[in-house]
Amino acid sequence: MMNILPPPIFKYDVADMEGLEKKISRWSDRKKLPEMELKQVLCGQNAIYMLPDALRFLGVTQEQEILVIMDEVEMVRGDQKVKPLVKDILTESGYQWKEIVLKGDKNGQVHPDFETIEQILPHLHENCAIVSVGSGVVTDLSKHSSFLWYEEHKEAGQIPLIACMTADSVPAYSSRSSIISKDGVKRTWPSRLPHIIIMDYKILRDCPKEYNIAGAGDLFPLFCSFTDWYLADTLGLANFLDGSWRILDDARDLLIPYAGEIAKGELDGIEVLSKCLTLCGLSMTFARDSVPVSGYEHVMSHMLDMSAAANGRATGLHGEQVGVSILWSLAQIEMLTDYLDQNYDSISLDGCYPEEEKMHQHIMEVFHDVDETDAMGAECWHDYQQKLHGWENARSKMEEFLKNWKEYRNTFRTLLPYTVKDCAKALSLFGHPLMPTEMKVPIEEKRMRWALRNARLMRKRFTTADLVGFLGLYDQAWEDQVVAKVMAAIEEVRN
Repeated sequence: MMNILPPPIFKYDVADMEGLEKKISRWSDRKKLPEMELKQVLCGQNAIYMLPDALRFLGVTQEQEILVIMDEVEMVRGDQKVKPLVKDILTESGYQWKEIVLKGDKNGQVHPDFETIEQILPHLHENCAIVSVGSGVVTDLSKHSSFLWYEEHKEAGQIPLIACMTADSVPAYSSRSSIISKDGVKRTWPSRLPHIIIMDYKILRDCPKEYNIAGAGDLFPLFCSFTDWYLADTLGLANFLDGSWRILDDARDLLIPYAGEIAKGELDGIEVLSKCLTLCGLSMTFARDSVPVSGYEHVMSHMLDMSAAANGRATGLHGEQVGVSILWSLAQIEMLTDYLDQNYDSISLDGCYPEEEKMHQHIMEVFHDVDETDAMGAECWHDYQQKLHGWENARSKMEEFLKNWKEYRNTFRTLLPYTVKDCAKALSLFGHPLMPTEMKVPIEEKRMRWALRNARLMRKRFTTADLVGFLGLYDQAWEDQVVAKVMAAIEEVRN
């Protein structure tokens, strides 16, 4: 059947970074956005062969050492193996390279933690350049290792960094932050951008299908997470940035219409997914935080990762977990807005400020379930304590929020364009799993409920789930209603 969709047209095309920068320069809030070291995104069916040109563009000479950072996973591009291909391209162009192969756990998975960063740091020096060949974990480790090196050697300047995308699974490539675990807890750290991203559509087409489907799932928070950010901004606990919303116009316009092409691995679909993920990363870069597209659904995914070892299971695909979690998070937001619609003028805040010691004890108990050393609980409490203090100081703003709820509700509607059923239907177009038990690494409902109930306790960022908690709404009936709402939407979509 002939594809009836026209080739995608982008308002903000990352393939033309110079043109994109010119468009951004006309925004009224441009001065609030950081300058970007990302200078090129090389896109196309044969973009990987542009690697030597990318190095020359950055002024990297053949006398410099090229560090090729990768994991042990085999990747293909048609009948070619990606990692040997990258090394052959470098050799044929006269570049001297050294590979740094990151070691995984018993499941072969490389973990984004500071222990793994220590595998990279000793190899870095002022006369090297980095070519990372991998998806989110390898990219974040490469970015953050070179960021930490630069912090100690600023007189030498940044190490040139080129990120070769190998899967459309995450927006990490273009985000100036890195997800690196501390004491087993997923944390977002200020980091750096690559100077150049190489987006070879054939490599991305030929990666395992579930990775690209997970990437679509990781984009879906743009239909939900801005509500979390807006609420925090309203309470004076964050700073909402219009530019981070605006740069995602293409993702909102193109992602769902091209769902079929993405699911089938058509090159137009791969282009849409790749560029939308890159714009998603830029949205986070603009905000200097992952907050624009990392709401409560992301924290739930992090919680699932943090419980993996204790449950004896492999770490799942982050984007896939996010895609499933968004249904639960969105169901909860819908329930919260319904509750506020009915009760905004009768809510008493007197009982909404829990005692610090009780919360400390509660958090330690929750995370002892997955870490008997209590290091995880201590790290989570360190972050959560800051949120608790912020909430206490935001009482007057919360009172104003309730008083003017009907006005705020209009903005909520704008930031929530889709219902739970709409999102479930859209995710199904990608072939994305909808139930936790359907994921590549299945999650039982009991653990998913645990993540829904407790993810608000792991970090300092304020979300709608925190308001649910502080209003005292979390109980078994509330939790059952969230699950029932999700299951009803899935059943309706599938029938």
